[in-house]
Amino acid sequence: MLEKQIEKYLKEQVQARGWLCWKLVSPGTTGVPDRIVVGPNRQIVFVELKKPETGKLSKIQQFRLKQLRGLGHWIKVIDSKAGVDNLIKGLTKGVYGHDL
Repeated sequence: MLEKQIEKYLKEQVQARGWLCWKLVSPGTTGVPDRIVVGPNRQIVFVELKKPETGKLSKIQQFRLKQLRGLGHWIKVIDSKAGVDNLIKGLTKGVYGHDL
């Protein structure tokens, strides 16, 4: 499975619930997460998508995720449809914290 297939699945699952799944583009700033998911009850999660099993975070991606987490934002690295399903489940249940 390709990263773009997981990204498409994420977008479909999020939008099917009436939530937002925006592509995050930040010209001039490298390493920003791929998507921002805005769920129910003011839940916002930055999502970095990776190819299953072989996808790895670059050093700049690790740095950006650490920056966001340090500011109290939720981060999720997803490399499978099951990872998307777990994110959806957590947001649906109102799970708050970095361990989505």
